[in-house]
Amino acid sequence: MSVASRLYQLQTTEQQLRDQRRRLQETESRLDHNDELAAAERELSDLDSRLNAAEKHQRTLEWEVDDLNAKIHGLNDRLYGGTVRNPKELMSLEQDIQGLKKHLAGKEEQLLEAMGDTESLQQEASTLRQRVADISAAWEEEKVSLRDARESLKADVVRLAEARAAIRQEIGPEASQRYDQLTKAKGLAMVKVEQGRCKGCNLTVPAGLWQRARAGEMVECGSCGRLIYVE
Repeated sequence: MSVASRLYQLQTTEQQLRDQRRRLQETESRLDHNDELAAAERELSDLDSRLNAAEKHQRTLEWEVDDLNAKIHGLNDRLYGGTVRNPKELMSLEQDIQGLKKHLAGKEEQLLEAMGDTESLQQEASTLRQRVADISAAWEEEKVSLRDARESLKADVVRLAEARAAIRQEIGPEASQRYDQLTKAKGLAMVKVEQGRCKGCNLTVPAGLWQRARAGEMVECGSCGRLIYVE
């Protein structure tokens, strides 16, 4: 096989190696983090905080309602227990009881609203917890496939790196250096000639040049300066 053919093979191998390394990096990055799961867990954490606050608010209102009921009960005992006989004091007790009952009615209304809010948040949290569990289960299954893909990609990277090293050793340092210089300067060192046109610049290559390239010589395109390859 000619040096030009081996250089084209080297370029193809290096492109494949870059692709597999990129895919390996993407696979490892995917294994490190699941955006969907992380977002759902953050949402659940925020919802749990809101639920805890709602439950705390509900308990506070329940205590306040209980306290008001206890006060009303105590005043009723005094009002109807016969221990208080002074009309003014009895009237004052009745006014206090009415004031407390009015306050109690407002608190009970707040409590009913708070209970509704808590129940709604509990249902929302239950739904979201199930969603997190479903995403987590699917993620565990996906990780098995990703780990298998990672091992396969690692093997590909090793194989391609070894193939690249073998080609470079075969073509020698001079051809390798020329190839590297062209790759650095132009992105691609080797380009095909198809139907008489260079695939690097799309300009016509003189027949004499591409015929020499077909014969295995290292020939540069007169327009773009890349090495041309003819199958």
